Amino acid sequence: MNATGGEGFTVQMRTAPPQLLAFGRTVRKARRDRDLSQEALADEAGLSAKHVGEIERANKDPRLTTVLKLADALELRSAELFQQLDERLER
Repeated sequence: MNATGGEGFTVQMRTAPPQLLAFGRTVRKARRDRDLSQEALADEAGLSAKHVGEIERANKDPRLTTVLKLADALELRSAELFQQLDERLER
C-alpha cells in the first residue's frame, strides 16, 4: 500500500501478516478483559509499555520469550493464549 507524504513523496506502507494482526488483537483483548493498562501489563511482563503497544498494533513481531512473558503476565497458560489466537484466526 502506498501513501503520499506531506512533501509529495510516496511512503511504502507495510501490511502486517494476518497472524501478527490476530496476535496483537488477542493480547489486547486479554489485557482489557483483565482491566489492565498497557503499562500494567508491561510491568508484569518485564517489557516497556511502548513494546506492548507495538505488539498490539502488529508493528512488532515478538520473540517466543516475549510471548511467554505476556501469557504469564496475563495469567494464561501459553496453550490458552495460542488457543485464543487460533480461534481469532479461524474467524
